[in-house]
Amino acid sequence: MLKTLTALVFLAAACGSAPPADADPTAPEERSGAVVAVLDGDSVRVAVDGVTTEVRLLGINAPEIDECWANEARSALQNLLEEEITLVEDGADQFGRTLAHLYSGGRHINLALVEEGAAIALATAQPAFASAEQAAFEDRVGLWSPTACGPETPLEVFIEHVSFDAPGPDDEYPNGEFVVVSNEGPDADLGGWWIRDESSTHRFRFPDGFVLVAGGLVIIRSGCGQDGDSDLYWCANGPVWNNDGDMVLLLDTYGNVVDRWRYAG
Repeated sequence: MLKTLTALVFLAAACGSAPPADADPTAPEERSGAVVAVLDGDSVRVAVDGVTTEVRLLGINAPEIDECWANEARSALQNLLEEEITLVEDGADQFGRTLAHLYSGGRHINLALVEEGAAIALATAQPAFASAEQAAFEDRVGLWSPTACGPETPLEVFIEHVSFDAPGPDDEYPNGEFVVVSNEGPDADLGGWWIRDESSTHRFRFPDGFVLVAGGLVIIRSGCGQDGDSDLYWCANGPVWNNDGDMVLLLDTYGNVVDRWRYAG
C-alpha cells in the first residue's frame, strides 16, 4: 500500500471518520457513493457517479459463503453501512474488483468488521487491524466464539508450532513447511477438523477417523507423502504459509475456531 494512503487511513481510523480530502495533494481521491448490494462479509457493489463497481474491502477476510459465520459476517457489514459511503481506493485485485477502505456513519467499516469479530485481519493490514483482532479474539466475540457455529469442543487440542519457511526455495521443499498440533487431553478424534490460513483458498481437512492419541503430536506438512499416526500431508498446490506473516487456524467439524497462531515474517 502506498505510504500516503497508509497515513491517511491510519488517521481515519484514529478519528473514526473518512480522511480529509485536502490532507495530502498526492493522496488517492476519495469518492462518495451508495451501496447497491452486500455480496458477503467483505465485498459490496457500490454505485459511484452512475457506475456500479464491485468493491473488495482491504486488509480483512470474512468467512466464505459456505463457512462458519459467513451469514453473520454479511449481516454485520449490512448493519454497519448507511445509505451513503466514502471509498478510499487502492487499485484492483486479480478479479478486477476495486480494493478500498470504506467509511460510513463516521466509522472505518473495514476496521469495524474486525472489531466485531466478523472478519480476520490480514498480515498486510495496518497495526490497528491486528490490535482489533487480538481484542476480539480475547473477548471471544463473533467468529472467535468457541460456540460460533456449534457446541464447544471438549477436546484439549492446540497448535504447538508452525514452521512457515522451508529450507531453501519453498516450492522445492514443501514438506519443510508444517504445522504441529498437540493433544493435551484423552484420545481425540480429529476426523473432519480443519487447518486453514488467513486466505480464502488454503484449507486442509483431517482424514475421517484420524485419532490423535493422548499426549501425542501430529505434523501437518504442506507437501505430499504417506499419511501416518504422527504425520499428515496436505499435498497443496504450492507453498501454503506466507513467509512475511500469516495466521494458522485450527477448526473443529462445525467450523468453530479451536486455536489460533499468528506470526510475523
